[in-house]
Amino acid sequence: MQEAPQPLDIDELLRQLAALTKTPALDQQAAERVGAALDAAAQSVRRATTGTASSAATPARQQAVDALSELGVPANPALIAEFCRAYFGSELAPRALASIRRDELRAYRAKSSTRSMWVVPALTTQLMPARGYLALSSWPAWLRIHGTRSARVDVLRVLLVLLDRLAGLRAASSEVLRSSREQQRAQISDLVMKLGIGVPGLNHGIDPATAREAIQDELDQLAPKDRAERDAAAAVLSTLDEEQRLFGRTDQ
Repeated sequence: MQEAPQPLDIDELLRQLAALTKTPALDQQAAERVGAALDAAAQSVRRATTGTASSAATPARQQAVDALSELGVPANPALIAEFCRAYFGSELAPRALASIRRDELRAYRAKSSTRSMWVVPALTTQLMPARGYLALSSWPAWLRIHGTRSARVDVLRVLLVLLDRLAGLRAASSEVLRSSREQQRAQISDLVMKLGIGVPGLNHGIDPATAREAIQDELDQLAPKDRAERDAAAAVLSTLDEEQRLFGRTDQ
């Protein structure tokens, strides 16, 4: 009797492709072919997870998880949607995330889900849900808290993520791949310029070195006080029950 085929481990395949691009002995042409395969595989996975075969809520949630994982900071639906478009090349309407916090809380309370991670509201320093901001339950408590300086600190960190992505978009000899990367470069650049208003090096174009220095200087000034405020609130958060630690207090 023929043995049934094993399920395809997409994550493992993507990890192997990504590892190949970092092999020192790989020549430029081979590296570009592997890079093209990686891009195509990633696009196929995104189409599969956001396709019409599943409900609208499932792809929206997955896109939010993917975006927040890359952003590394709380974000509102508008930024998540813009980031998905620029970074992943996928379309996500902000309104698709309107009910995600209620849906996650309902699923959490039902205790019927096997999820190891939840999309949760970012919390204010009073440990109430921060209006419009989403986070991941897997993040440390302090990172899920939005203090008085956090909006600015987090935008600066997002800018660094986007600048890193721009730096990683290498030129390609393949016409198809070149076109795809140029489109992504343009979309990310537009988002950098939109978020980086007032940041030196992001005025009439992108000067990465100047921008990075300016961003780091501002972070050096703001981040310590922001972290102290977040840590103080996180200490109080640790005394609450699990649901409140994840979804915030509702008793004030």
